[in-house]
Amino acid sequence: AAAAIVQGRAGTDTTKAVQRLRSELGQEDACIVCILGGQKFQGDDSEALVKAIASKLGAAAGSKAKFVTGGMPGVQETFAKHCGDGSSVWNLLPVGQSSGFDRGTDINAGADLEERKAIFGLLGDVYITVEGGKGVSQEATAAHARKAAVVPLIRTGGASEGMFDFPADALQKPSFATEEQWSLLKDKNASVEASAAAAAAIVQGRAGTDTTKAVQRLRSELGQEDACIVCILGGQKFQGDDSEALVKAIASKLGAAAGSKAKFVTGGMPGVQETFAKHCGDGSSVWNLLPVGQSSGFDRGTDINAGADLEERKAIFGLLGDVYITVEGGKGVSQEATAAHARKAAVVPLIRTGGASEGMFDFPADALQKPSFATEEQWSLLKDKNASVEASAAAAAAIVQ
Repeated sequence: AAAAIVQGRAGTDTTKAVQRLRSELGQEDACIVCILGGQKFQGDDSEALVKAIASKLGAAAGSKAKFVTGGMPGVQETFAKHCGDGSSVWNLLPVGQSSGFDRGTDINAGADLEERKAIFGLLGDVYITVEGGKGVSQEATAAHARKAAVVPLIRTGGASEGMFDFPADALQKPSFATEEQWSLLKDKNASVEASAAAAAAIVQGRAGTDTTKAVQRLRSELGQEDACIVCILGGQKFQGDDSEALVKAIASKLGAAAGSKAKFVTGGMPGVQETFAKHCGDGSSVWNLLPVGQSSGFDRGTDINAGADLEERKAIFGLLGDVYITVEGGKGVSQEATAAHARKAAVVPLIRTGGASEGMFDFPADALQKPSFATEEQWSLLKDKNASVEASAAAAAAIVQ
C-alpha cells in the first residue's frame, strides 16, 4: 500500500513536469512533435530519410510545431542537426545531463533515463518513429495509449515496422493522412524524397488540427464556458447605405440584452467588426481576436491572440463561435461562414446588406434558409431592404438571443 501511494504521487509529478515543459516551449497552441529512433542506423537509407524529413519540417512547419528529441545519438541527433537552424528543436534529457548537440536547446526533466522516458511519452502531440527497439516501442506505446498521433517510418524496420510489441493500431492510417501518403511510409522501394515528403505532409496535417487547441484555450480565456460565443463577420468597408446603422443598432441591442449569456468576438478588423465592438454596450463582453503579436487599436473590447498569421487566425475564428452574424462581405466572410456552417454553428446573415451575406462568393446556400430558432417574420426582416433599420436590427438581435 505504501509503495502504491508513493508511486501514485510520483506519477503526478510526471504530469507536472509535462506541464512545465509545455510552458517552457512556449506558444501553447503549437503542436509538439517528438522524435523516436535507434541510437545507430540499421537501414541503408534511414539516415538520409531522417535528414530529409527534418529539413522539410524545419522549413515548412514554422510556428505550428516544436520538435523534441531525447538527446540521444543516431536518429534524434541527426534530426536535430538537420531541422532548420535548430530554433524549433529541444533536446529533453534527465536532470544534470546535456546532449552535446550543436543544434537545438537542451531542457531537463526526470531524475534518470526511465523518468525522462515516461515524461517524453506524455509530452508530444505527434511521435515520428524511425527503426528502433524496445525503448522506441515502449515510448510509442505510451503515446498511442493516450491518443497522441504516431507516425511510424514503417519502411525503416524494427519497432517502426511492428517489432518489439509496437502498438499494432499505430501502424494503421490515421484520419489526417491520405492512403498515398501512408503507403509511402511503408514502401521500401519508394525514393527517400517521396517518403520524406509524405511523412512531413502527414505531420503538418496533424499540426494543422491543433487549431482545436487554440479554440479550447480561447474558450477558457473568455470564461463562462456555458456562454454563447457570437462571432461577427463583415467587410472592412461598408457598401450599403444603411449597413453601418444596422450594425450599430444590432450591437447596441445585443450589448444591452445578452448580458452574461453571450460573448461577442470580432476579428479586430475595421468596418463591420470595429463598428460592432464600439457600440456593444461598454465593451466588457467584446473580444477582438488577432494573430499573435497584433492588436486591434479599438478603444472597446479586449484583444486576444491566436494563430501565427491571418490565415491561421481565420481558421481558428471559424471554429470558435456558436453563432456567426454576417454583414455584407466578400470571399473572406464567405470562407469563415462556410467553415462555421459546416460544423453546424448557427449563421445569421444580414441578407439585406448584400455581398456574401446575400449569397455571393460561394456563401453556403443552406445558411440563407431560416433556422428552427427564428420565426418566419424575423427571417423576412433580415432579407427586406425596405424594412426599417430598427425592425431588422431587432429581428437579428432576437434571433441571436
